[in-house]
Amino acid sequence: MSKKYNKGNLKSYGHNEIIHALLTDPRKSASEIADELNTYRQKVWREIKKLEEKKAIWGYTAIINEEKIDWKSFIILIKMKPISKKQVDLELRSLGENKPKKLNIRLLDFFYINGTYDWIIIFAAENWAAARKYYDFVRIKYRQFLREKPELIEIIFSLVRYGKKNPEIEKLKEFVPPEDYEEMEKRLSLIYR
Repeated sequence: MSKKYNKGNLKSYGHNEIIHALLTDPRKSASEIADELNTYRQKVWREIKKLEEKKAIWGYTAIINEEKIDWKSFIILIKMKPISKKQVDLELRSLGENKPKKLNIRLLDFFYINGTYDWIIIFAAENWAAARKYYDFVRIKYRQFLREKPELIEIIFSLVRYGKKNPEIEKLKEFVPPEDYEEMEKRLSLIYR
């Protein structure tokens, strides 16, 4: 049952507060968000529905730590010729066919951007072989539109994903080389004997 609020105590809020609450935990109910914002559940529900209707909210998803399920994350950086209707039609058709899923790839993000590169694809794969198959698929699919060969990059560690800080962010320290470089050289010499 929702709390009763004294109208004089209701705090004004906007889309940003609701969006922040949903980004913090998309499983929160309208009642929980209303309690946090000191307002009515119905008001929050209506605002969420408006955001969904405007397509400001695309959906609600789980954030997966690929390493914990023995998968890897990758980025493909692509330089293209100027975008054309033919290219857009190809992309819309391809996304409808869901080729990444057929290749056992999880497409995480796909951006058309402004800068050195024109497209960024972020995806997860079970291993390098699966990632390479998807990379080759992308190269062949876009062959006529490419300015140069795309780059395939493995993501080593995620600090933030979808606005969420990695709960094991302290593990970033594992990537810091030892301060005693002589010790590091000894270890490397043992490895490369």
